[in-house]
Amino acid sequence: MPRKTQSASSLLTGDDLRQMFIVARSSLELNVSSINALNVFPVPDGDTGTNMLLTLKAVDEGLAGLESAGAGVLAQAIARGTLMGARGNSGVILSQFFHGWAQGLAGVDTFGGREMARALQRAADASYKAVANPVEGTILTVVKEAARGAGEAAAGGELNPVVVWERACQAARKALAETPDLLPVLKEAGVVDAGGLGLVAIMEGMRCYLCGEEVSPLNVDIGRVSPTAVYLTATEDKEYGYCTQFLLQGSGLDVDTMRGRMAAMADSTVVVGDTTAIKVHAHTYDPGALISYAVSVGSITQVKIDNIDRQHQEFLEGHRERQRAQVPLGVVAVAAGDGILQVLRGLGAVDIVPGGQTMNPSVKDIVDHVAQATAAQVILLPNNPNIVGTAQQAASVSPKPLHVVPTRSIPQGVAALLAFNPDLDAATNLARMQEAAAGVRSGEVTRAVRATSVGGVSVRQGDAIAMLDDKLVAAAATSLEALEKLCLGAAPAHGALITLYWGGSTQEQEAQEAADRLRSCCPGVEVEVVHGGQPHYDYLVSIE
Repeated sequence: MPRKTQSASSLLTGDDLRQMFIVARSSLELNVSSINALNVFPVPDGDTGTNMLLTLKAVDEGLAGLESAGAGVLAQAIARGTLMGARGNSGVILSQFFHGWAQGLAGVDTFGGREMARALQRAADASYKAVANPVEGTILTVVKEAARGAGEAAAGGELNPVVVWERACQAARKALAETPDLLPVLKEAGVVDAGGLGLVAIMEGMRCYLCGEEVSPLNVDIGRVSPTAVYLTATEDKEYGYCTQFLLQGSGLDVDTMRGRMAAMADSTVVVGDTTAIKVHAHTYDPGALISYAVSVGSITQVKIDNIDRQHQEFLEGHRERQRAQVPLGVVAVAAGDGILQVLRGLGAVDIVPGGQTMNPSVKDIVDHVAQATAAQVILLPNNPNIVGTAQQAASVSPKPLHVVPTRSIPQGVAALLAFNPDLDAATNLARMQEAAAGVRSGEVTRAVRATSVGGVSVRQGDAIAMLDDKLVAAAATSLEALEKLCLGAAPAHGALITLYWGGSTQEQEAQEAADRLRSCCPGVEVEVVHGGQPHYDYLVSIE
């Protein structure tokens, strides 16, 4: 729980440090999508925010059993946990931030403003030392300026650790805003540094705990969150080799020697650790040379090698897609299946949240996709009864305005999307889309996973079963028989349209034969066949 602001003479304890870390992680998690969106460097070796968050989450096991430990012991556990769990360049540097922090608090059970400033300075020193060729305008600059802000407060006689930390946060935010002026690639892309934003999120979380405030998404100007065309063109033909990461363990390891050797063998090297464990991150055309050297002095685990030439091309393609202009109002839909996604995108959905039956997205999944959607406001189509509640919860916490049309099926979602008019306001669209969705009857054909009896329909395990508007209406030996019973039970009017989205285990020829059968048994009804590619369901059926 957040604590009240400390008095000038108060000292922070190990429990305070634990809570600072926990709230810092919550703050980082709230801002992960914004941080990830800033990955504009030519070598997009992983999502910065995700890597930083996973690095912090690795600490949980190390903190177990240390409930009454002093600040120094807690800081050492955090440092060790982040080192062992460090992901990507940003995660490795972050682990060194906490390594330096632990050095500054070594041997103390409580700490005040002076110790806090000292710990931040050690954190900055360790972060710079971790990188073979430090670059200003990155997370390194942010931590350096944070340490300077804390140091100036302490040197001026400030003893209150809360005030010292607030000064550090102010300096960090100012440094973050200035990162584009220090690093041309950021200025070209029009954004601040992603790692720096992650560190500010962490520090702001700690400040919230110390000041008794609730954490929330950062209110900082992070830039356009999309590379310019000039930047993309300039980096298109660059080559980067392989992002190589591993954990080296042994005894008597010399971190400085290994850092020098690996800096001569690779680029973007970050080598950190101690005499028993060293975390390595590097970019090289020959990962084998790095690994061979490492195994000559110890044993390696957590090996991860990514082709960053390929990542870079995927990055360019993805960001070119995101260069589309923001629209005032857009639709995001939840769906699964290549064909379904193509249909929804073709009808104008600005983003798709992967999900559906057996794979319901979380509130965070939805909020993250809404945050990244190229629309100032979003209308969400959950397209599944199990997702409607999650969608409504997401709307209550989404920083971006989010409205929900409670569609319960893909056919309802398609109908709602067809009724969407981007030239109208949100309220008008919501009314139109809900009305359109309500005018569609939805059916599904799948296989029963167990025997049951519902509403007078007896089902054996493995039967093909048909659902109409969320109600079990038929069971049969084959999907075709179940589909026919479904459509006959719906009693479509003359001139009605039945659309079959085929997926699951159905093949295209089977779907075409099913359409012919429906035209015969339901005369006067038009039948269309669309590849849905949805999992589990042989057919999704729209009747309108």
